[in-house]
Amino acid sequence: FTSEELKYAFTFQAKYLGMSAWECPGGFSILSYMEHAYGVHHPIGGMHQVPLAMQRAIEELGGAVQLGTGIKQLILNGKVVEGVILESGQHELFDEVIVGADFAHAMNHLVPEGVLKKWSRPKIDRKKFSCSTFMLYLGVNRTFDAPHHTIYFAEDYEKNVREMTQTLELSDDFSFYVQNPSVLDPTLAPEGKSAMYVLVPVPNNYSELDWSIEGPKLRRRVLDTLETRSPYQGIEAAIEVEEMFTPDDWEAMGIHQGATFNLGHQLTQMMYFRPHNQFEELDHLYLVGGGTHPGSGLPTIFESARITAELVLKKEGVRT
Repeated sequence: FTSEELKYAFTFQAKYLGMSAWECPGGFSILSYMEHAYGVHHPIGGMHQVPLAMQRAIEELGGAVQLGTGIKQLILNGKVVEGVILESGQHELFDEVIVGADFAHAMNHLVPEGVLKKWSRPKIDRKKFSCSTFMLYLGVNRTFDAPHHTIYFAEDYEKNVREMTQTLELSDDFSFYVQNPSVLDPTLAPEGKSAMYVLVPVPNNYSELDWSIEGPKLRRRVLDTLETRSPYQGIEAAIEVEEMFTPDDWEAMGIHQGATFNLGHQLTQMMYFRPHNQFEELDHLYLVGGGTHPGSGLPTIFESARITAELVLKKEGVRT
């Protein structure tokens, strides 16, 4: 494309990886192709319905899902993982352990310091990580005649991306995304009302920004911008329920430095150079998620789960 607008429209999908479109490997143009070729799908009831369906499948096959049970540490016998220690102190032994947590957070918190070499804490800090996100989840007492998905670009988009991924500063002129799923899914809010969210890509916590100060300020700017740059005029007065998430909140939930899209997808951190699904430093440990192969983004993360499941089945001699 020669048009700058078309370039933006067909490369913003790099944001799904938390990356700059100016740094993202060209192979990821497959993302924009898939969206145009196959469309974008929405599960009725919201994305949470996908893991609920997976839970039902596990239980139908005789498995069990135990929620609200935090893991404190892996049980190690040298380099062999034999199970997990729960936050309650209880020990649970397993033949194989699969970690679905944020990779860097898991290695820094579930594995004692000094055990890992390739993925030690100092080496993890030298890796490149994605940007983070500032998000407002809103329940409003009206509907808006606006699309399900809308992307709003900063006036100087390249400068905005450079600030969030390289210089790690908040942009005066920011890009943002609004999801308005109630326009096609009536189950998400009572009749005549809407559930929606606003996402602003921002630097991760390597920036050392003070989000106790910057969070409320950015919230104010986001609401003002919705009034002036979008069809959502009057949204602030319509808010009934609101939740705000900053990089600090993501980090508190177990995401390394609040980098919501995990390890960056630079060529030096892709494919073989990502942490392997069958983890290379500890035996009987497998990985699932955006921090392993093949990478970040929900369909890709599901693919990492398929790869890991097949590795375990092959090791156990189970044919599918």
